[in-house]
Amino acid sequence: MSQYTVLIVEDDQQASYTLEQAVNQHPQFTVCAAAETAEETRQCLAQNPDLILLDITLPDGDGMTLLREIRQQNIAASVIMTTAERESSTVAQAIQFGVNDYLVKPLRLSRVHQALNDFVAFQNKLEESERIDQLQIDDLMRKNKAQPRTRKTPKGIDATTLATMIEHIKLRSTPFSAQEIGDELDLSRITARRYLEYLEEQGMVSMSLNYNTGGRPKQLYHIVAQA
Repeated sequence: MSQYTVLIVEDDQQASYTLEQAVNQHPQFTVCAAAETAEETRQCLAQNPDLILLDITLPDGDGMTLLREIRQQNIAASVIMTTAERESSTVAQAIQFGVNDYLVKPLRLSRVHQALNDFVAFQNKLEESERIDQLQIDDLMRKNKAQPRTRKTPKGIDATTLATMIEHIKLRSTPFSAQEIGDELDLSRITARRYLEYLEEQGMVSMSLNYNTGGRPKQLYHIVAQA
């Protein structure tokens, strides 16, 4: 099983956390470096990452300029853009520079997982043989179609418990932690967090980090869509 190194270029703490979480959860990826500015990114390129998760808006420049430099310097790294930019001209420019994917903020953990899996699948197909035929090329060039959503819950997520949690957190008007929800529903903190992470993947809740704790940042959740 091939292993890939990732450079995360992101100055937003929440987005950076989501990207790092997705990479760390995938057995074939390792974060080799993280940068918050264009200048830091240029220095990190010396580590020859296999994949770059690249934000467009940076404090001292923009990711599109960096992407252009990466291509002009013939750096072999693949690039996935992460941005709040939705203008069609920006998307078109990113595609012209050969990005593997384009992720729109706010980032969803499940969508980042999909992008990483698509990258692995693409690499696997390239490594299958030295020469490939037209059908294989067509398959490589064709963007993977989104899978239809299903109501079936994954392993470890009980539908009844999930429904109870959704109804419970609908009543919350302020951010809440996994520990708080666990205590209120008689669940362990780990179990409550597993359900909240699932709801985050489904776009029903959003997670932010509270740094005013005097110690490690605290994960807080809030409703972002009607469950």
